Amino acid sequence: MRKNRTISKLLKLKDSKKKEIEIEVKKAADRVDQEKSKLNSLEKDFTDTLGLFNEKNFEGSMDINNINSYYDFFSRINGKIDEQKKIHDHHKNELKSLKNYLVEAHKDKRVFEILNEKAIKQDLKEKVSSEQKDADFYAISRRSK
Repeated sequence: MRKNRTISKLLKLKDSKKKEIEIEVKKAADRVDQEKSKLNSLEKDFTDTLGLFNEKNFEGSMDINNINSYYDFFSRINGKIDEQKKIHDHHKNELKSLKNYLVEAHKDKRVFEILNEKAIKQDLKEKVSSEQKDADFYAISRRSK
């Protein structure tokens, strides 16, 4: 019986650890989504501005200052896009790692669930065996009298 309580306590700990990791995975997934939306926004700004630049450049209505201004913008936004890609990749890797931890936590919890079930079955088996021995003892005692 004592073994059952110990396993039950460990099972509760494993379950709470699994729930904590699930929360962390959810937060990490939200961060990945946020970083992806930032990246998409930067890329959209780049493509929109590039379209505007190509349109004005095709018309021939731009002077050297406007062209320099666009190129400065493009170089800055390219740097921001590269930085945002690195941030996004970092958060994706973090999420992948947390998912692996979650899988391991689930496996640990399942192992203790199995151990708990086995301990309960063993206790039940011992109880039935003990009751059978008592019944046999009483039956033999009555016959010998």
